[in-house]
Amino acid sequence: MPRSVPLLMVAALVVGACTAIPSGPGVMVLPGSHKTFDQFLGDDHDCRQFALGQVGGVSSQQTSNTAAVSSSAVGPSHPNGSGYGAQYQYDAAYIQCMYARGHRVPVYGQMLAAPPATPPANYNPYFPPPAPQGHTP
Repeated sequence: MPRSVPLLMVAALVVGACTAIPSGPGVMVLPGSHKTFDQFLGDDHDCRQFALGQVGGVSSQQTSNTAAVSSSAVGPSHPNGSGYGAQYQYDAAYIQCMYARGHRVPVYGQMLAAPPATPPANYNPYFPPPAPQGHTP
């Protein structure tokens, strides 16, 4: 029994090491129409920290406040156990944050135009008669 505890701890570390915390967004966001580039950079930094917190990552400020960060401090992994899931969560949080601050974010999905509306049956547009030809006032 005493041998199984270290084996379980090693197995947990190996599985936990497979899940990577995203290092940044995997999407492109553009500055908002009425935003300066400096505002964009500040918002980008804040939203990266926000997104990192949403996936259970450790911010640079938290790292500097502690002498040593254990491997358990990287936070919980995504339920599906993949780095893709963590990146998806990170991107979603980053996009929401940047959108809330007025920046241009990607829109996913197929954009379909609605068919033009048909006018009612009793619609009769008014077109004035054309000016007579060859007669100028």
